[in-house]
Amino acid sequence: MEILIFSDSHGRSSGMKEAIERQPGRIDAVFFLGDGLRDANATELGDTPLYAVRGNCDWSSDTDAPNEIVIALEGHTVLATHGHLYGVKGGIGALISHAAEIGADIVLFGHTHQPLSEVIPKGRVIGQKTLTRPMYLFNPGSVGTGMRTFGTLSLRRDTVLLAHGEI
Repeated sequence: MEILIFSDSHGRSSGMKEAIERQPGRIDAVFFLGDGLRDANATELGDTPLYAVRGNCDWSSDTDAPNEIVIALEGHTVLATHGHLYGVKGGIGALISHAAEIGADIVLFGHTHQPLSEVIPKGRVIGQKTLTRPMYLFNPGSVGTGMRTFGTLSLRRDTVLLAHGEI
């Protein structure tokens, strides 16, 4: 499964359009992690599913997107959120604890505008939970401001490949 990940377009949808056009093969899904829901909804995706969450700047948006999505894909549990409700600008501890509590092994978030890719190894104890598989933490950065970055996720039952791209 091939997935594109965007966040923080802030009214500038051209980066999403460009990243989509550059993809060499089929895109099976797109995640939008908030702060530009109107941009994400206006981006032409054809029949590609869009999983979108509300960011702190989407309060006036005309959409009913949730604050987070938890979805099973290819044998993995994916948590997608903007991150502001977990205070990610001050650290990702609260987000990691929440992800461990709900059993997520892939955590997608935005808000900081800073690309991040980390793996917490299997066996690590987080709160009351011991991870039974690695937990992948990924922030695509901002597709609308600064360096203008996005993420790709190649997902199979036994493979998680996350990467950043720049517009």
